[in-house]
Amino acid sequence: MPDHLVRSLWVWPFILAGLVYRALADVVNTDPDSPFWWIEVCLYALMLTGLLLRGGQGFGLDPGRRGAVLVFLALFWAFGMCYELGLTIDGTGVGGMHPQTRASFILAQGQYVLMALATLWMVRRWHLGFAGAFWIAAGTSMAEGLIFTGVLTATVLGPNWVWSPVLFAYYALAYASFTALPLLVLAPQSLWRPAQPGWRPQPLLLGVIGFGVGVVIALIWGLGWGPLATWAFALPPNPLD
Repeated sequence: MPDHLVRSLWVWPFILAGLVYRALADVVNTDPDSPFWWIEVCLYALMLTGLLLRGGQGFGLDPGRRGAVLVFLALFWAFGMCYELGLTIDGTGVGGMHPQTRASFILAQGQYVLMALATLWMVRRWHLGFAGAFWIAAGTSMAEGLIFTGVLTATVLGPNWVWSPVLFAYYALAYASFTALPLLVLAPQSLWRPAQPGWRPQPLLLGVIGFGVGVVIALIWGLGWGPLATWAFALPPNPLD
């Protein structure tokens, strides 16, 4: 079996468990939904389509070495903004970082741009494909869920701890919808450096690296971009803080 197919197969249990959690959450969740909730579902549908195309190689677009870098960054940002459209904090606005839509999307730039640049560097250096970026996304999502929002931590330590594995899988799937999905649209090889990568981290270590990246980005955002953007764009304070 081709190596790229084996690596893609490893992520299937996480993807399927994440989709199960997403479906169940739609049934039992009473929180307000974004009017664009369906965009998140479209991202997952595109991911599944890419994984089923050409033996798991996705759409395989190759715009050339320089063009691939720009296209990857554009896709990462576009998919990230699409994912944010599917979120809402209290139903009054769209986006997952502030109740007001404008403030939420301005604040989001400090996170998504840094994640895109960090992911691009790792993909190029270690010759990663969709599966490798998926593990990075999984680790980064754990940093948010375990430390900064505490949703995962509360679930693990709470009475509903039995749902922790599928919630972990959903977080990984959600982050992969903008971190790894561009590598199903693009041919990953178009992003790789010409030199051989040499040592390459295995999935578990990629997850650990992703976790560290998530912590660093959150600190930069919280200590730098968040206060700077709030001052520069005169954003209203978040009443939920």
